Amino acid sequence: MGAIIEESLELRGIQPMDSAREIVARARSSAELSAEEAMAVAVRETRLHREGR
Repeated sequence: MGAIIEESLELRGIQPMDSAREIVARARSSAELSAEEAMAVAVRETRLHREGR
């Protein structure tokens, strides 16, 4: 999974490690969800997508 993300970032001109860390740090600093809430949302949305909803 990490390799796919890294390749996608490179294809978009983003230097994977440093830029990705910066993006994640910015997202975390402005996030209003806890890690557990974010995981629940991700799981729910993934399920709905797989079910075609």
